[in-house]
Amino acid sequence: MGERTLLLGYDLCDTTTQLAVYNRERMEPELIGQTEENPDAIFDTAIVLEGKEPIRDFLGRIRKGEDIVVEGKVSDPVNVLAYYFRKTLSATRKMYPTETIKQLVVTVSDQSAEFVQLVYDALEKLNIGRDRAVVISHKQSFLYYTLYQKKELWVNDVGMFDYDGEELRYYQMQLDRKKKPVLVGVVEKDLSDAISVAEDNEERKGTVFENIVQGVIHKQILSTLYMTGRGFEQDWSDDVFKRLCVGRRLFRGSNLYVSGACYAAKEIGESAKLENYMLLDEEMIHCHISLSVYKDAKEQDYIVAKAGTPWYQIDNTVDVIPENESEISFRVKNIFTNEEKSFMIDLNPVAGKTDRHCRLTIRIRFTDVKTCVATIKDRGFGVIFPTSNRIWEKTFIID
Repeated sequence: MGERTLLLGYDLCDTTTQLAVYNRERMEPELIGQTEENPDAIFDTAIVLEGKEPIRDFLGRIRKGEDIVVEGKVSDPVNVLAYYFRKTLSATRKMYPTETIKQLVVTVSDQSAEFVQLVYDALEKLNIGRDRAVVISHKQSFLYYTLYQKKELWVNDVGMFDYDGEELRYYQMQLDRKKKPVLVGVVEKDLSDAISVAEDNEERKGTVFENIVQGVIHKQILSTLYMTGRGFEQDWSDDVFKRLCVGRRLFRGSNLYVSGACYAAKEIGESAKLENYMLLDEEMIHCHISLSVYKDAKEQDYIVAKAGTPWYQIDNTVDVIPENESEISFRVKNIFTNEEKSFMIDLNPVAGKTDRHCRLTIRIRFTDVKTCVATIKDRGFGVIFPTSNRIWEKTFIID
């Protein structure tokens, strides 16, 4: 097995896929599979079997819960996706034959809990567990990409338009530098209905798009605008972009998301360049949840759920040995307001066993961004103090 050194970004979309490895010498992402014929290093999101027609719509069918038939048999969606990951990830061996993945970040447009779990399950079949893999949204990739650019490009807010030829979305990165750490948020707007009025008339489409942009950024102070998506590859966009450059920087490209995922792999796997920043979106919790524990000869707060984490990725456990406690208290701190509140679970049913005579496993998970579920299990303490098999569970609404 090769040395685990590769920091890999992976952009998984319904029709196309891109991969990028962090180049330590150039300190930037390097596209995998880039050629003169394929300068954007784009892979078709398709299952290709020898002598068979490619299955190009498998990802969309997985999202809809539809069956996927491979060689006349209905295949498990996890197995199909694992097969696709294995085929595409093998492309890294041509450039780095002696190295393997240290950190993989997969970025997707669909961040539903079900689809994200499917991605994790597929990667597990390749022995890439959550210790080496993270799934993030396109919005988060945009934030990572922007924050890894020169600071003069994001001294003020930054905007990005994503246009695939049908759907048009706008994202705006906003920073609250008054907070410590600096809070980095993103606002999203769906502008698909507005751009659809242009239909197939390119001149009309350019005018409509320019009016959309001016309406969205009116009275906004933006340092930079990014344009991504194959919808901007048409000729109508050239003149429009030249006019939109006035007073700000503008960049057009097709590898923003995969590059952002690659920078995220660098941040998560090796460095903490953004340790003074907290990236947030509507899928992430806005509070820290902690326990007061005695560890390493001192009392300290142990965080069981960290602000800035997508709610569906939170499923954490910790074992504690209580000392005369009749309840377990969780502290919730909102990072925006610094307000704190507590919620408790009563342990009275095991009274008499909580004087260092039992071990409790505490699990914290979320069912949505505001609903936290805390579960406590009595594990006992060896053969002298067997478990009561008692389980406590309580649901709390986190504002």
